[in-house]
Amino acid sequence: MITDCDTLGAECGLKVSEKKTKLTASTDGFDFLGWHFEVQRNGKFRSIPSEDNFKAFRKKVKKIVNSSNYGARVKAAKLAPIVRGWRNYHKFCKMDASRFSLWNMSHRAFQVFNRETKLDRHTSQVLLNKAFPSVPYSENRHIKVKGNKSPYDGDTVYWSKRNSKLYDGITSKLLKKQSHTCDYCGMKFTSEERVHLHHIDGNHDNWKGSNLIAVHESCHDYIHMSKKEVEIINSSQSQNLVTKRLGRGDKGN
Repeated sequence: MITDCDTLGAECGLKVSEKKTKLTASTDGFDFLGWHFEVQRNGKFRSIPSEDNFKAFRKKVKKIVNSSNYGARVKAAKLAPIVRGWRNYHKFCKMDASRFSLWNMSHRAFQVFNRETKLDRHTSQVLLNKAFPSVPYSENRHIKVKGNKSPYDGDTVYWSKRNSKLYDGITSKLLKKQSHTCDYCGMKFTSEERVHLHHIDGNHDNWKGSNLIAVHESCHDYIHMSKKEVEIINSSQSQNLVTKRLGRGDKGN
């Protein structure tokens, strides 16, 4: 099997390291990139967060919740991206176990939030929902690569369409509307850059489809950078105009 992998990897200039490679029965399971993969006795494949991954995540959450340096609102703000990121990373895993529902962690956080004299139970619950945002998951729904396709085969059309399926909601609709191309530069989306949503009118509370476009992360940065440059130029021109008018007024006096 290792020989076959070497043959396949040679096309991309890759070689399997025997020291770092382990052959194991699929029914015994193995850990890889924070997941635990295993084939159950009924023949069904299962993927869950690995023990080490869950422990590391729990340690981060516990450190923030038990910290005496932050108030409940700050703790909620710090917990939200950590919890959302962890749940997003594992959204194709089997996450219905009580441990992965994070009930124990959220219950502990609620108790800590509720101790603050400035917060009532309702406010504590609102902060808890903010600290532990829900992320929908769907077991084994990862989009498989078609046939012998490779990210290095130059087929940007296929890969941009496939990567677009990893998004949902408004982003997914915009990608289909824009034929999986960036509205700013016109290039296809690839896995090398994230897809960003840009608010045309600058109002981040306006989520109407007509006010949004899907762009590359770098293009999004360039758009806002260009706007700042225009604002600086306009501000400079206005100041020069005021200075000239004042200068003319001084001469008139």
